[in-house]
Order: sequence, then C-alpha cells, then structure tokens
Amino acid sequence: MKTCTSPKTRTLLACATFLSVAAALLQPSYASDPVKSRAWAGEQFAQCLQGGSTGMFLDGREKAEKRVAACSNAIQSGKLTASELGLARLARGGARTAIGESILAGGDYQEALRHYDSAIDPSNPEALALYRRGVARFGLGQTERALADLTAAIIRDPKEPLAFFERGVVLASRQRAYARAIADFDKVLALSPDNVGALLRRGDAYGQINDFGHALADLDRAILLAPDSAEARVYRGVTRSRQAANVLALADYSEALRVDPRNTEALVNRAALYAASDAADLALRDLDAAIAIQKTAPLAYYNRGYVHFAKQNYGLAIDDYSRAIALDPGMGLAYNNRCLARTIVGRDLIEALADCDMALKARPTNLEVRETRGFIYLKLGDPAIAIVEYNAVLEIDPNRPLALYGRGLARIKLGRTQEGEVDQAAARALDPSIERRFTIYGVS
Repeated sequence: MKTCTSPKTRTLLACATFLSVAAALLQPSYASDPVKSRAWAGEQFAQCLQGGSTGMFLDGREKAEKRVAACSNAIQSGKLTASELGLARLARGGARTAIGESILAGGDYQEALRHYDSAIDPSNPEALALYRRGVARFGLGQTERALADLTAAIIRDPKEPLAFFERGVVLASRQRAYARAIADFDKVLALSPDNVGALLRRGDAYGQINDFGHALADLDRAILLAPDSAEARVYRGVTRSRQAANVLALADYSEALRVDPRNTEALVNRAALYAASDAADLALRDLDAAIAIQKTAPLAYYNRGYVHFAKQNYGLAIDDYSRAIALDPGMGLAYNNRCLARTIVGRDLIEALADCDMALKARPTNLEVRETRGFIYLKLGDPAIAIVEYNAVLEIDPNRPLALYGRGLARIKLGRTQEGEVDQAAARALDPSIERRFTIYGVS
C-alpha cells in the first residue's frame, strides 16, 4: 500500500488501480479452493476491522494503509456476505479518511450507505445498523442525518458506547457543540472507562473551551493507557498549543513523530510552532515532508505558503495558496493570503480583489480581509474606496495599526494631509514597525 504514496502513483485513479492489482497479486494460490479462499477472505476482513470500531481507530498512517489494503482484498475476494461487505466499505472509508484519500473514502461511504439503507427495517431498525449508517452519513458530510441515526441508535440501545462516541465526534467536529459532545463522551467512559478514543476526544473538547485542567487530565490518562499512540501525543500537543505551552507542545509532536514518522498532522502542527518561533527552515522541512507523504492536505500547503510569505518568497506562497484552495475551496484565509501576496508583487490585482471577495464571503467578520482590500485599492490608485475599507475595520477595532496607517496614506493621497498624519502617528504608537511593513509591500 505504501507504493500508493510514491511519486509514480500521483493520481487517485492510479492509486485505485494499484489497489486492484495488489488484491489480485496478494490473493493466495489456493484461491480456487472455496474453503481456503473463504478463510483467507475472513482473515483479510478481520485485519480490515482490526483496531476497534469504525469510529475509534487510533492507529497511525502505516496501520491505516494496511487496513485499506486488507479491506480491499476482502472486498474483492467475492467471499463476503452483504453485511460484511457493507462493514468493510465503512471501515475502508474510515481508513482512507485517516490517510487523506477523501475522494476514495467518499465512494466507500456511499456504498456503505446504500447497503444500510436497504438493510435497515424502518419499522424495527437494529441499533448497530443505525450506528453504522450514521457513520457513513457523517463521512459523507450529512451531519443532521448522521445525528438522527446516531440518536436513534442510542434510543434503541442506550448501553452501547459506539453511538455515543460517534455522536460526540459529530457534535464537536461539525457543530462545535462541545458541552454536548463532552456529555456523550462521559457516557462512553461510564460504560467503558479505559476507552482511549473517548478520553482523547473528550480531552480535545475540553481544550476547545479552554478548560485545560480537565483536558490534560484526560489526555495524560490516554497516553498512560496507550503510550505508543502517536495520535494521543498529537491531541495533547494541540491542547498544549492552545494553552500557549509551545515547548511542551513541540515535545509532544516530536514524540508522535518518533513513534510514527509519517504522521502528517504532527508534521504540520510542529511546523506551525517552528514558524511562530522564526525557525522558518525547520518549518519548511516538516511541511515538505508532510506534503511528500500526503499531497491532498490543504492545511500543509496553506502553512507552507505562509512560511514562504514570511520569507518574502511571494511567488512560491501564491503557488501554495493556490494548491490549498484547489483542495479546499472554502478555505477563506488562503484566499485572503493569496490576495495579499498577489497585491504585494503587484501582479493580477483584479484577481487579487476577487480573492479578497471570496475570503470575505467565507469569513465575513474577518478584519484582515478588509485591511487587505484597503491595501489593494491603495495600489490600484483608488484611495477613496481604500478609506471605506479601513473605516469598516476601525469601526469594529480602532486599535489596528495596519488599518490606521493605511487610512492615513489614503487620506494624504486625497489631500487630507493633517488627518492622514494623525492616523499615521496613532499607527506608529501602536506598532513602530508599521511604516516599514508598508514600504516592503510596495506602498509608501
């Protein structure tokens, strides 16, 4: 399966073709023996599901890749029952999601959903089948339907932790309903006190609401129970980053990478800490490694673009922001940063403005987008509209030096010199380096 990430198999189609060939090559020579062939398919099916329920896998990338291969072998063996086939599709979807193969994962979730739609008796639905359909719907982004299935599963069987766990994941990741998610993880842990997945997810939810004491208590216990889990270290690293304990977070990400050198989340998160501490070369090293492992991770491209921007390599930054946008068209900050980079180099200013418009749609309350738009209009020679943009920022936050200095420039260009100089003086008082920033960006 590792071959799927090599430069020779760059496309999802090539990856899918490889899996098909691999399944044929890996099938044993006794495949013509029905008994032995069924036994082999059963072994592959067991490996496909190895590690827990579809929602609770804690394996690293290598184990997830092995599950993808095992699931593919089982599915293509032709020996699975309809029920087993649906579950294998669901498990492969989860494993593919874990390694960033979102398009292929979507196909698996769709097939699993088709199976459970036909298998569930609406008049007497089985709790486990409802849970599994909820997982498939979650994988397809059908949040409300997923929640409905998971809630129905809980009503049918309130002593089964799976649906509580998955509903907590959906509530936290899709609705940011962290208190409700924590309540669901509480239920899981009451039924299964040593459930590492629930400890990690509850710890992360506590971290999201800045309850760091409870968060770290859960995450420390998870690491105690699963000391070789890279994922556990990543979760704690994220919480420590939120806590601004960056040295400890860096240690967690580095330990995660010692356990699993191909953990892209640890690489991307460690790179962010390196970038924040002005270690740009180390950040680029980690981001290059993450992208080499997973070429479909928009955050890795976005962060690498940010580092290139900080190093004033604006062309490279634009390229990376473009890749991030291609992978995630809803990434508002990538539009904003590409807008700024294009404006700084003085290239494609109309396209830059379109980028800012897209950023504003995605993040209508983001003041940085308005500041960037003001900067563009200064470069386009339209200071009156630049003032409108900067005013929109300063009405919300009057202490933003970039907007103050930009409005000052615009006012001076319109002949309102005294007002402009007052704005610029206020900006310098807040940020003595603000004039240099504008000069570097080609506006003075």
